[in-house]
Amino acid sequence: MQRGIVVAEAAVKIERELTFVRRFEIADLTTHGPWLMKRFMAKRPDLREQDIAGWLRGRIYDNEHLFLYQDNAVALAQIVHSPGIKMVKVVQEHFVWAKNPGDKGQHEVVADFYDHIKVWAKRQDAERIVVCEDSDVPKALVQARLGRVYDTTVSFARVT
Repeated sequence: MQRGIVVAEAAVKIERELTFVRRFEIADLTTHGPWLMKRFMAKRPDLREQDIAGWLRGRIYDNEHLFLYQDNAVALAQIVHSPGIKMVKVVQEHFVWAKNPGDKGQHEVVADFYDHIKVWAKRQDAERIVVCEDSDVPKALVQARLGRVYDTTVSFARVT
């Protein structure tokens, strides 16, 4: 049984069931593939559709990835090990995308992915979840699901 989420609007509490979320399968590329490919091609025009499709297929059954979908959204996260003397497990969000990212009514529903990502991170013994890298969900909703979200700056140099 899924737990409900209480959403407060104008001092009225509304109980909402969590959206049905399930692991992404190869067959789901038929349903979500067209709009998913458009999003990828817009972000990475340097890649071919075949490259993106192959990359996605490789993540579907990989135990180090959590690839989820809803009727109108998808999410992909990965467990990674941070470098250093002490290995730290971190869940890295690759993306949390809505089919219609401009539809603010979908944000709350798409935010349900973060509940599943948090449970998965706990099962993986991860210490952190890196979020808001490529998400259609506003940061305030992510914080409502995960608790305080910390900001950091990453410095890097290009190798030429």
